[in-house]
Amino acid sequence: MKRVYGRFLMALLSLSAIFCFVSVNSGCGNKEGDEPTKYRSQAGLEKLQKRQEQMLKKVAKQQAGDNRAFNSSRDIQGNAAEVRDLDAVIRPVLKRLFGDAKIIDESKSAQTQRDGEVLENRFTYIVNKGLVPKDGKPLHTALHAAGFGLSPRLGSEPTIWSRGATMSLFKSTSLRSYSLVINVDTIKQQIVVESYRLGSKYDRLM
Repeated sequence: MKRVYGRFLMALLSLSAIFCFVSVNSGCGNKEGDEPTKYRSQAGLEKLQKRQEQMLKKVAKQQAGDNRAFNSSRDIQGNAAEVRDLDAVIRPVLKRLFGDAKIIDESKSAQTQRDGEVLENRFTYIVNKGLVPKDGKPLHTALHAAGFGLSPRLGSEPTIWSRGATMSLFKSTSLRSYSLVINVDTIKQQIVVESYRLGSKYDRLM
C-alpha cells in the first residue's frame, strides 16, 4: 500500500512540475512578462482614439464650414431692387465655390466720391468657407463663365495680394447693366460687391 501511495505522490509531483513549466513559458505565471504587452496595447488604443477624435473634429469642421461667423450671421437678402437683382446672379456662383453665402450688409444710398465716381450700391457677403487670397482667381473665372463680362476698370484679370483679391466686371440683367468691383477681404472674411454708375471713364479704354 505504501508503494502505491508513494508512486501516486511521485506522479502528482511530476504533474505539478509540468503544469508550472507550461504556465511559466506561456506567461500565465510571470507578471513581468505581461507588462510590455499591456503597455503596447494601451499605447495602440490611445493612438486609435486620437485618430478617431481627429476624424470627428475634421468632419464636424467640414459640416460647420471653415468660416465660424457664417452660422451666426443673419441673411438680410437685400432691400434695393438692384441688390436683389445682382444677388440673383452672384449668389449661385458663391454657393458653388464656397458652399453657401449670405448678404450681411447693404449701403442705404448712393455715394459720390472725390473723383466724381458714383457708387450706387454696395453690399457685403459672408460665405461658408474660409477665404484665402488665391480664391480670387477661381471666383473671377466662375463669374466670367456665368456671363459676367471683363472690365477695363481694374483690368481683365483679378489682382491678388496678401490680404485678398479685387476684380472688376460688367453684368447685364433684364433689369439693367452694372459696372462692378468685387473685393475678397480675407482679413474680415467677407466679399464686398460695389456697383458704379455707368458711363465712367474707368469703364472705357483710355
